[in-house]
Amino acid sequence: MKGMDRFICQTPLCSSETTFRALFFSLLLLLGVYGALAAGAPSVQWNQTFGGGYGDGAWCLQETDDGGFILAGNTASRGEGSDLFLVKADESGNCSWSRAYGGSGEDVGYFVQQTDDGGYVVVGSSNSYAMGEELLWLVKVDENGSLIWDRTFGGFVSSAGDGGWSVEQTTDGGYIAAGYTQSSGAGRKDLWLIKTDAMGGMIWEKSYGGMEDDVGMSVLQSGEGGYVVAGRTASFGEGGGDDIWLLKTDSLGEEMWNQTYGGRGDDAGFQVVEEDDGYALVARTESGEVDKRVLLIRVDQEGEILWENSYLGGSVASLQPTYDGGYIMAGRIDSNEGKKDALLIKADSEGVEQWSIRLGGRGDDIGTYALQSRDGSVLLAGITGSFGQGREDAWLVKLGANAAIERRPQSNLSFSLYPLSSAVPLNSRSINSI
Repeated sequence: MKGMDRFICQTPLCSSETTFRALFFSLLLLLGVYGALAAGAPSVQWNQTFGGGYGDGAWCLQETDDGGFILAGNTASRGEGSDLFLVKADESGNCSWSRAYGGSGEDVGYFVQQTDDGGYVVVGSSNSYAMGEELLWLVKVDENGSLIWDRTFGGFVSSAGDGGWSVEQTTDGGYIAAGYTQSSGAGRKDLWLIKTDAMGGMIWEKSYGGMEDDVGMSVLQSGEGGYVVAGRTASFGEGGGDDIWLLKTDSLGEEMWNQTYGGRGDDAGFQVVEEDDGYALVARTESGEVDKRVLLIRVDQEGEILWENSYLGGSVASLQPTYDGGYIMAGRIDSNEGKKDALLIKADSEGVEQWSIRLGGRGDDIGTYALQSRDGSVLLAGITGSFGQGREDAWLVKLGANAAIERRPQSNLSFSLYPLSSAVPLNSRSINSI
């Protein structure tokens, strides 16, 4: 195994000199409420977009200690490949700063978490270095987005691909990252766990899987110090194609148990959260009703199913607990016109749907991450093709904490744009192994 670091030029992408506010945009907001409602769907308070003239998006959202938000994703608006994109927003969604990191290839951040020192850790993939091979990429920045260190992992086999989907700071101050590897496993693609120290130096790595494609999408450190990973497997399970995969390891990555869930179609787990007596995970399923592809599964501490519920939707990307003991999910739903809208689903502690909302405009819009903030509001991050100044932009939406049911086919909302500065070439030097 090798870890590598390199210098990356960080380009500020929004500042007082380059940021402006558009006056108003007419946002077509479809509030579709499905099923019996135990509580009303909240109303939209504000929307923000971040990006430039090309393809930009947000894949993850976290609330920060100062009451604001951090988004991680990718930007193609700097004119040289795609770069990892970080945006720090205040409590009103106004851009405090943004940064791009990467080289001339395709670089992306899929998950971000604020760390104990007030900075941020991001995981994703990069093929800007190591002769174009795709590598798992771990990036650490300070509270202002300035690079502290970055590490890449993988690339043992020419033309193989490795990448990361999830990262969490561990109780020892280090990090656990989950993703996939084509260069360090037995199959075509294996689920991959990497444990590092506080500086990103690798402590151990483990791959899990069979002869087919197996991927880790979400990882957490459990209460007793081990790790739980959700993802998908084509190597195991009794269903056809991919199955949902939940894997439990000890603190050294040794497997304790694994469970698969699924049917005849393709099924995949996307995010897992820990509960007092087990875990909850959200998945996309193609094994049930054709329109109900969002699946929430509640399991005990051994991965045995306690209950499961499916919901109307085309796909799902995230799951987070809410203060009432329930769950908020983000994804997308397809319309009759062939376009995509962002989807929010709120379920109670038993998985019973309380409300769902679809948000979008004339283009394709998807939700990638949702959470309930400390003030009780719901925040959605995603990618919008309907609004902003580019082909696609990173998207942040805040919905109120109230339970009033509002059915508005169209709303005129204040809508702010944050453009990228002009393309600035990155400086780089050769990669040195550590």
